[in-house]
Amino acid sequence: MIKTLKLFSLLLVAAFLVACNKAPSNVHVINTTDCGVTWKQIPTGSAVPKTPMHCEYNVALPNWPMAGDAEFRTQFQKNVMAKVRISYTYEIDDPVMYVKEARYLGKMGGSLELSASSVGDQYELAENIIIDKRFREIMTEITRNIDVITFDSAKLEAQVEKEITDHLKKNGISMGDIAMVIELDELTRLSIDTVTAIRLFESAGAAEVGREVLKGRASATRIIVSNDQPSKQASSKD
Repeated sequence: MIKTLKLFSLLLVAAFLVACNKAPSNVHVINTTDCGVTWKQIPTGSAVPKTPMHCEYNVALPNWPMAGDAEFRTQFQKNVMAKVRISYTYEIDDPVMYVKEARYLGKMGGSLELSASSVGDQYELAENIIIDKRFREIMTEITRNIDVITFDSAKLEAQVEKEITDHLKKNGISMGDIAMVIELDELTRLSIDTVTAIRLFESAGAAEVGREVLKGRASATRIIVSNDQPSKQASSKD
């Protein structure tokens, strides 16, 4: 009778532990029974399956907004190069679709307790593989047909945002805020200023005057005026 009660108590404790192992709301829990060939998502609040077999295990992925950034060079018309800096936020909406792209995340085991500090480095690699690479591809495809002198940065950012958002939905990702900065080198900026000035003079019917002004500006010498008085050297007697 005592042995039966002990066995019954152990079964109750085991059942309690299993029942308490629920999928938390702040992470996506996915399960595989064939070493990552196929996956299924465990709904929030549902019991996480025990994984006694070698090829059956659970993986947890973040279910909160994450931030990333990308930096690369892109090419406009006539081989004009520019540096692009992009900051963005995103969320994993479909962990099964996502892990098919970032396969290294679907490794065996791992705690279901995740935090922003514990996932930083490993998800930076996933961002490089899935998001940053696609940003580069989209920017290159768009800017190679754009004149760097006349392009509208707001329209370019809106086009990039739409294309990256549509594409990443297929990878189980929803994009949040996107901020993009395009940096031109000094020579390119000077060329743009010169061409813009010429066009302004032409629109005012003073093209020749404008050219003379620009020539004068280009050949002007730089004069530096200093008010500093030369110091007098003190003489010394032997």
